Amino acid sequence: MIKVPIELKIKYLSRRLADIQDVRESHFEDFSLVQRIGHQIKGNAVTFEVPQIACLGLEMEVAARRKDKDKISILISKMEHLIEAAKKDDKF
Repeated sequence: MIKVPIELKIKYLSRRLADIQDVRESHFEDFSLVQRIGHQIKGNAVTFEVPQIACLGLEMEVAARRKDKDKISILISKMEHLIEAAKKDDKF
């Protein structure tokens, strides 16, 4: 398996934080946006070596299909926490 350079991982995580901001700005009501972001995260988080957010991506995709704003809000907070922790992790 090819190791992803740290610069690309940081860039990836920064883009995910921007996605989170977009979802918050939509007040968790742009379900197509949440579904798209969740799907992308589900598909590429493992590639960028942050598998802990891949499951959250899947859950976001499902919550968006169900139009469950409360669940989306919870998942976004969890994802943000995991991303911030990953960015601070010196083993990252």
